[in-house]
Amino acid sequence: MRFAEPVEVVGVDGDDTLWRCQDAFDEAEVEVARLLADHADAEHVAAVLARTERANLATYGFGVKSWTLNVLQSAQEIAGPAAPVAPFLELGRRLLTGPVEVLPGAEEAVLALGRTHRVVLVTKGDLVDQRRKLAASGLAGCFSHVEIVPDKSAATYGELLRFLDVPAERFLMVGNSEVSDVHPVLEIGGWAVHVPYRTTWVLERAAAPVIHERRVTVASLSDVPALLRTRR
Repeated sequence: MRFAEPVEVVGVDGDDTLWRCQDAFDEAEVEVARLLADHADAEHVAAVLARTERANLATYGFGVKSWTLNVLQSAQEIAGPAAPVAPFLELGRRLLTGPVEVLPGAEEAVLALGRTHRVVLVTKGDLVDQRRKLAASGLAGCFSHVEIVPDKSAATYGELLRFLDVPAERFLMVGNSEVSDVHPVLEIGGWAVHVPYRTTWVLERAAAPVIHERRVTVASLSDVPALLRTRR
């Protein structure tokens, strides 16, 4: 990656870039399938849930609360009146109160970036839950600005960059999602570093990685400070 202009601001994603997130949802969805095993197999349960989530995305948005509503709706579709309610509500409560595990090297990487650039957190989802995770992570002091948004689109990033008073060509976004952290940033003329995580929510999976001169994939967040130091 060769930067046409010096990067001034580095945006960093939260879920599955700084701290683990999708692992807990994957485990919860295994339990959802177990609870509905008398009515459908796990593959069918997953397909119904994914379809429900996609259909309700514009209404419910992202986060644990929307996931819980989608699980309840999916269970009603699959099991009808026999669908339990309390166990699914408990799964949602656990997701909202579970421990926050910062990924190895994440804190050191963000601190290193902060010594040379303005670093902002750009994460999406439920406001209360994202604030809780940020506070529990101990990383809040690493950022010059925190932006928690309902979704990450080109328009969302454009609005953020106007607020930060930085042109797109001097903004770099780092995150695990091609859909949220790479594509919309490239669309507005920014730079993107994709840091894949071992598991990805079905609605965040891109059909194929986009090939672009303003994006690069690295194995770890720890690789990003050196990438910026060695720009040409």
